[in-house]
Amino acid sequence: MPRQPTSSESFSPPLPPNHHLVHLLSPQGSNNFTCVDVVGEERLVEVCSKLRRVKSLIVMRGDFAIVSLFTSDPSYKGGRLVGEIVHILDKSDIKEWKKSGLWPEGFGEKPVEQTQSSDEEEEEDEDEGEYDDEAEEYDGAHDQPNPAQQ
Repeated sequence: MPRQPTSSESFSPPLPPNHHLVHLLSPQGSNNFTCVDVVGEERLVEVCSKLRRVKSLIVMRGDFAIVSLFTSDPSYKGGRLVGEIVHILDKSDIKEWKKSGLWPEGFGEKPVEQTQSSDEEEEEDEDEGEYDDEAEEYDGAHDQPNPAQQ
């Protein structure tokens, strides 16, 4: 089987003005995904037909992608779909972006904020969930052999 020609389009930094780096959140069906961009704006985008034809490509929640936004016409007031995914970033692409210094700091990472009060609450929850052997009564129901097994 002949090899697929590689894309002549480059998605290395910097991107053209109508392309944006996004983090894919959840699939919405029919090759649509919600995504969040660098500034935190959530959008609905679809997988372009070119990527849909690649059978070995799997688009998953948590992937990073390049999207091309549709031109916005102020008179158009229908649909939530605002763009299409034109490229899925793999690990080497992400490494290249980070090496160039253009990868947004903290992009795609969920900040974990724990305060001292939340740590104390977790310890209290653990104490409440302990098993108390003396509190339960023994009913002996599980000691009877199952007639179906004999």
